Amino acid sequence: MPKLFNIDLFCENLPEITTHEIFQKNKFHKEGLFSEQIFGPIKKFTCSCGITYGMSQKGFECPHCKVQALDTRVRRERFAKIKLSLPVINPIFYDLLCYVGGKHTKSLLDFVMRNENAIIYKRQNTESYKIAENRSEVPTGSKIYIRTEGLKEVIREMAIKNQSVSKWKKVLDNIDCMTCSNVIVLPADLRPIGKSATRNVHNTDEINRIYTSIINKNELIKKIILNIMRDNKIYFHHYRQLQKEVNNLYDHIQAKLAKKKGLIRGNILGKRIDFSGRAVIVPDPTLNLDECKLPYVMVLELYKLVIARKLIEASRFKLINEAITFIDRCIEVNHKCLYSLCEEVIEGEYCLLNRQPTLHRLGIQGFKIKLTDGHVIKIHPLICDPYNADFDGDQMAVYIPLTKETKQEIIDKFLVTKNLSNPTDTSLSTKPNQDIVLGIYLLTGGKINGYDELVKHNDGEYSKGLVLFNSVLPKDFRFIDYQVGSKELIQILTEIKNNYSEEEIRRVLDEVKKLGFKFSTSFGVTMSLDKMMIPNKNEIINEIFSDSKKPVEMLQSFADDKIKKILKKAFTYSYIVDSGARGSWDQVKQVVMARGFVSDFRGNIHLEPIKHSLLDGLTPREFFLSSYGCRKGLLDVAVNTGESGYLSRKLIFTCVNLTLGKEEDCGSTDYLEVDVDNERIAQCLLFRYYLGEDKELHEITPENYESLIGSKIKIRSPIYCLGETLCRKCYGNLYKYVNSKYVGIIAAQSLGECNTQLVLRTFHTSGVAKVGKEQKKMIQCDIIGDLSQISSLLHKFPEGTNCENLTRNLFDLYNMNRKIHLVHFECVVSQLMWYGDEKWRLVENRSRKAPQFKSVLNVPSQESWILGFAFNRPKFHMVRGLFNEGKYTGVLDRIMGGERIGDDDKSDKSLLQT
Repeated sequence: MPKLFNIDLFCENLPEITTHEIFQKNKFHKEGLFSEQIFGPIKKFTCSCGITYGMSQKGFECPHCKVQALDTRVRRERFAKIKLSLPVINPIFYDLLCYVGGKHTKSLLDFVMRNENAIIYKRQNTESYKIAENRSEVPTGSKIYIRTEGLKEVIREMAIKNQSVSKWKKVLDNIDCMTCSNVIVLPADLRPIGKSATRNVHNTDEINRIYTSIINKNELIKKIILNIMRDNKIYFHHYRQLQKEVNNLYDHIQAKLAKKKGLIRGNILGKRIDFSGRAVIVPDPTLNLDECKLPYVMVLELYKLVIARKLIEASRFKLINEAITFIDRCIEVNHKCLYSLCEEVIEGEYCLLNRQPTLHRLGIQGFKIKLTDGHVIKIHPLICDPYNADFDGDQMAVYIPLTKETKQEIIDKFLVTKNLSNPTDTSLSTKPNQDIVLGIYLLTGGKINGYDELVKHNDGEYSKGLVLFNSVLPKDFRFIDYQVGSKELIQILTEIKNNYSEEEIRRVLDEVKKLGFKFSTSFGVTMSLDKMMIPNKNEIINEIFSDSKKPVEMLQSFADDKIKKILKKAFTYSYIVDSGARGSWDQVKQVVMARGFVSDFRGNIHLEPIKHSLLDGLTPREFFLSSYGCRKGLLDVAVNTGESGYLSRKLIFTCVNLTLGKEEDCGSTDYLEVDVDNERIAQCLLFRYYLGEDKELHEITPENYESLIGSKIKIRSPIYCLGETLCRKCYGNLYKYVNSKYVGIIAAQSLGECNTQLVLRTFHTSGVAKVGKEQKKMIQCDIIGDLSQISSLLHKFPEGTNCENLTRNLFDLYNMNRKIHLVHFECVVSQLMWYGDEKWRLVENRSRKAPQFKSVLNVPSQESWILGFAFNRPKFHMVRGLFNEGKYTGVLDRIMGGERIGDDDKSDKSLLQT
């Protein structure tokens, strides 16, 4: 533990507040809580006499009122003190002693501090201190100590006896901080005062009331003629009141900082932004990928000051207030007289668009601004996927950069074209879907009249549609000679993204968008109930749901690929599903074949199948049975969205300090063993380094990953990295696609976004049963059940848990529905592995020390006590932080000591990020 903060030493040279009066002759009292003489002027470079001084006279003290000519910002920096008439116990030290000594020490402290008759004494010719319950127990000739000083000596004695225990030794080293004779007064502007507009009443922060109460009690003690040190009852009465107010002050400041509405989470971790707007979004296919259109009225409001300046420069108005009043009038009546001026102002300007919930980095991106005369924000259709947005009333927030630096940061980091790779799996983030996919599928499949004719191209004959589609791809790209659905289109675009410039992929995406919309519109997809009928449907259903079959057999038969093949041939609109534009074969089965097995409100599957389809209409009994699953889905979404969000937040604060360093190789000789038993896990190991048969490291690439399927390999992993920050060999070359050094947060966002999205999509399944992994049992494949398992894996660790099993179990659960690279799971698992108060991977001789797995609920406070303090049990985390000699406490000491944090100090900068 570093040397504890000594309040009396800090207050030694601070000015003293001596009166509870705030005002004196309509000015702040010169010795009061808001004194200009102590805290600085309330008006820039102006003393309380009203004389204004220039910058050249900075620091000059007015000879009349003794106020220095300074900037008003000093009122946020200058501290003062209240000198206490009686010494009191430092509340922080009280909590620290309770933490170190447990219940016994706490009961001792409480007895002395709260019992009126308690007396601390020392007998003649002895060194030990005793506590008596009343004066009659004190032997004659003993020396009696005042409460605080006596208690300090009792604790010192306890610490000396137990100094072999490291925590007691640290208490002994800091024993001088146990009592305090001063109270620190915070800078005046951090505890403001204001006058009510309707009544002649001053509204002030609660902390000012506490300070006033302490001053009043001090003044009362000073007026007492008797020597209260001699009279135990009088002394205790005043001591108790003063101690109570000091404790209240400490508790109030903690409450201001901690928990959800505290300053740390309310004002530092999340801020409200002034230059922002909000509106409903609609698609605009005419936009380029990196453009958006903002409503004219919104631009008037956001750029009001810039537009007002332009109006004054054009001599339309003389005063800024007149120009602003005119702009406000234009906003009120939506007058278009400033439309051309707005277009001029936003030329070359950028904004950030954010759709909530912001589940991952791609939930906030940058765009060039264009103008529209409507009342909605218009966006490019392809950016819906990263935002998870649709156009059924969704809203987005707009943020405007105010400085050159923030504008440049948007251009360099936030722009859509800079975020085309999804950090989760390096896939293309701006994925075409629905109309675009359908249009391309119909065009390349020869289903558009006039584009199904064969034409000669590159020594071959291809349909006109295929030639047209290839014409929008890069000139030197291979010729696509097959029908292109959703999967094929995304593969093609991902390949272009990985091998061509940003400008080229942006051009291709915009051209593909135009083609897709054009041909899906010209084809004119319409659906009719008559054309949905499947011939011989009843015979197929009766065969599947035969009374002679067991429920498990029926479920397997209904999920068989034979049904899918029948539907592909017989269902008129199969091209919509087959292209990947919309819907799934499970939905088609429910609509045109039968609903099948459904679950009840407990999640158990009904043994009686629903044989009718939604097209036929359900019987009253079937409808009743179906309703349970539907309602459960809706309820699950409502209940579990918050649970998923909480898990995401804890994951982020678990991984917040895990960053990627500049070191190429930490030299670790430990490897994570991975069983590459399927293609998906092989794909999720791309860009990682593994130990080859030649005992050399080799990179897993798109060209060689298939050769690893079916084998067990050893890979370099963040779990075994030796560096304070991760080296590039352990993390792999995925960092080139992640485009951020904060790989821990990226990992947490990847998992958290997946959790929430799956929960939100639960209700689409409507409780319909599917075949689970265990084929012999009736299983409801419920996403909510998966979330419970995930939560359990991150909270509880049975005996025998190891990093390989935990990583693989998490991977298998998440990758049933999504593709997430294995390294993200390894980053999370590495943060859960500790040895005492140190990260296991950084412990010396770690191979001889078994790691302890800690829950994601506990890791944030273990990682940084500041995070624990900001969330829950602030007293516990503050005291625990005082004993933490790790990098976080050390950095705080250096900052408190005035030392600047260097750019090369990675560990310090990671703290500042928290």
